[in-house]
Amino acid sequence: MQILHLTLKKHWFDLMLSGEKKQEFRKPSEWIRTRLVGKDYDLIKFVNGYGSDKPYFVCEYLGYELSVGYKKIAFQSSEVEIEKGDFIINLGKIIETGN
Repeated sequence: MQILHLTLKKHWFDLMLSGEKKQEFRKPSEWIRTRLVGKDYDLIKFVNGYGSDKPYFVCEYLGYELSVGYKKIAFQSSEVEIEKGDFIINLGKIIETGN
């Protein structure tokens, strides 16, 4: 089973864990390209911070796409600006949580 590991700030971690945010957005960089392009994952493990004692959750990985234009996505407590070429990682159901 292939797992993509990503780190999140608390605000975004909590929005995903609540189910409100169902996609992760990343600016294009060589780092994220090497983790996504040409790779096939089953799951994503999101960690809030660094270290083995930090809160985490594991969810299904539903692939990624590249944004085709600019848009704003509003959440209850914030918004995200997506630009052309940004990576959009699609999340499935959460299957495990812990810390």
